[in-house]
Amino acid sequence: MRKFGSVLPSSLLGFGLLLSLDRASVSSATPRPESPQLIAAMERLQSGDAATALSMLETATRDEPQSAQAWRSLCAAYHQLKMIAKAIAACERALHVDHDAPQTLYMLGLLYAAKGNKEQAFEWLGRARATHRYDMTQLSEDAEVKDLRDDPRYLNLLPKPEEFAHPFVESVRILREWRGEAPNDQFGWIARNGGDVDGDGVNDIVTSAPTHGDGGSHSGRIYVYSVGRNSLLWSADGSTGDELGTGVEAAGDTNGDGIPDVVASGPSGHGIARIYSGRDGHVLHEFHAVTPDETFGSHTSGVGDVDGDGYADVIVGSPGKGGETKSPGHAYIYSGKTGALIKALAGERLGDQFGSTVAGYSDGHQEYLVIGAPQAGPQHHGRVYVNGSPSPKFTIEADPTGRALGAMFVSVPGDLDGDGVPDIYASDWANNARGISTGRVYVHSGRTGSRLLTLTGESAHDGFGTSPSQAGDVDGVVTVGCYARTPIVSLETPLVSMLWVWATSTAMARWIC
Repeated sequence: MRKFGSVLPSSLLGFGLLLSLDRASVSSATPRPESPQLIAAMERLQSGDAATALSMLETATRDEPQSAQAWRSLCAAYHQLKMIAKAIAACERALHVDHDAPQTLYMLGLLYAAKGNKEQAFEWLGRARATHRYDMTQLSEDAEVKDLRDDPRYLNLLPKPEEFAHPFVESVRILREWRGEAPNDQFGWIARNGGDVDGDGVNDIVTSAPTHGDGGSHSGRIYVYSVGRNSLLWSADGSTGDELGTGVEAAGDTNGDGIPDVVASGPSGHGIARIYSGRDGHVLHEFHAVTPDETFGSHTSGVGDVDGDGYADVIVGSPGKGGETKSPGHAYIYSGKTGALIKALAGERLGDQFGSTVAGYSDGHQEYLVIGAPQAGPQHHGRVYVNGSPSPKFTIEADPTGRALGAMFVSVPGDLDGDGVPDIYASDWANNARGISTGRVYVHSGRTGSRLLTLTGESAHDGFGTSPSQAGDVDGVVTVGCYARTPIVSLETPLVSMLWVWATSTAMARWIC
């Protein structure tokens, strides 16, 4: 994601982008998938085991000499192992296959900077900059370029504010835009339809900057913006280390004042979640970690009125800490009215990370509590649990190319098949269907649990499915984000974000930024 973000809210999505619905052309071409051998090597590299990955990638480049991805990955492995000359040679081979790949140009710039060759470093970084297809703000974090920053040429490598004036490739009319307060805040980490907070008849936006804070405190901040008035209504901060806003969602009306409230969480300190009054941002209830073995507040969401008292309630995810097998993870449902614990749901197995992402819906007649567990299942590739009253409803299982189903994105997007029952959305953005981290999402019938849709990214590194979103009535149905074609290892791919709108199984529109 961009280190200095901006949020563009939307009547189309209910969050994120307020766009005119100009139909974009949608490619039906299917890129050639990466080989299982290469995927395995890249996953090993991603895990930090560069030495093992190196051996696998040397074999992969012999077997697939026309794979630019194999050569780039080999370059990254050499880079991690400080074998700079060999890394440069591997990147140059990648350029023979893919002549103007911005990620390769950028990587060569870093490598020559690490070697102490400023002239070559500026030449390659300048070429990466000239493609306009790489996020050059990464220079602010890459240690290799520290000796370049005092050179007058360095500033010319960084993007100018005017370059963000027209962020989309397609013709798009932006109705509202709000910008982050400081670099590295991760402003816009989450952006959601918060309901009509200010009573002007227009739904408003809640968003977050989880790493905001003076002096790198990472306290986190959440924001509620009026879409109709184009103004900030209120903001709220976490404490040092909380990273408040890692989870933030609309809570519904939890206190009965007729104004929708906000629930936000911060898992990075001791674990915290709060319900904030939509009216003015004051804290209505605060919740804390139940056990030190879990990352309480990994995500949170409103769930409707679960206990039938006429007030909206909330759910907080609390997966076991990464790399540990001391807890299966939990999801806690709290009363919006009193703050009391209504129920706690637990994972099946130690280390499943049950509670990594959560969502819910209840209207007094139907109840859905959706919880992701990315280490669950027979292969530890993830499972999503759909619970309800009075008993569990069904589970969504990872498919053979799955990697982390239920790690971050689930939702109840409404009735998509017209049977009068809300349906369920679940994402595995790391799914390797067409190469590493292609991404795949699933939509299941809330009535029967059967699968309605399987949607897959176009190519490796798309990270397809990085939003649990719905468009409302746009012929349709489901909107799916594609996270910036995320680098799977350092400097692996260019940053190009896409947004899709799907109706049944047909892609209606796509926007690229």
